[in-house]
Amino acid sequence: MPNAFKTAADGTLTAADAAALGAAAKGCKIVAFPTESSYALGSTGLIKAATRRLLQIKERSTLKPLAVMVHSVDEAKKWVEWTPLAETLAAKLWPGAVALLLKPTAQGRLLTFPEYPTVAIRVPSHPGVRAALAASGVPWVYTSANKSGQPALRDGAAVNSALGADIDFLVDGGTAPEGEATVVDATGDKPRIVRPGIVSAELIQGALTA
Repeated sequence: MPNAFKTAADGTLTAADAAALGAAAKGCKIVAFPTESSYALGSTGLIKAATRRLLQIKERSTLKPLAVMVHSVDEAKKWVEWTPLAETLAAKLWPGAVALLLKPTAQGRLLTFPEYPTVAIRVPSHPGVRAALAASGVPWVYTSANKSGQPALRDGAAVNSALGADIDFLVDGGTAPEGEATVVDATGDKPRIVRPGIVSAELIQGALTA
């Protein structure tokens, strides 16, 4: 069974819990945690063994790259080639359930496999998860907490029941919203929605004019 942590009603974690989870993820442990869009599984993005373990737990093809979470815009800029469009969208939509698809920097190539030209990256709005990300000092690769082809799991008890034997840590934050993060290609001058999600196209377009 995983080591379990519970968030406060406002989604925060104690500093000690955030530090423990950050150290776990940095050390290649698999952490299940709530997000703005169901629960996710994550671990350090800098060690390929962690990525492979996530894919194995997920039963997901290696042909599908994992997305990345970081705790701040400044941190994101270390790993992806920042564009004016990314700056505009991040200013209005981060932290939040929007992943920006961007080209990796030389350092960012560490987060993905050579055959993938882009990285989907986001800053989550969940305060406990963001604190754990900051405490870890590394970007996390992540994927939804479910087996491939199955519905995303939305509460800690369901994650523990389905995946508890495979994961190391579980952040129980109660029930998470249903849906997926919206993925937006921000490599060019105009946003292109690669995967629709809980942030609508109208909100994304509105971020360009607000």
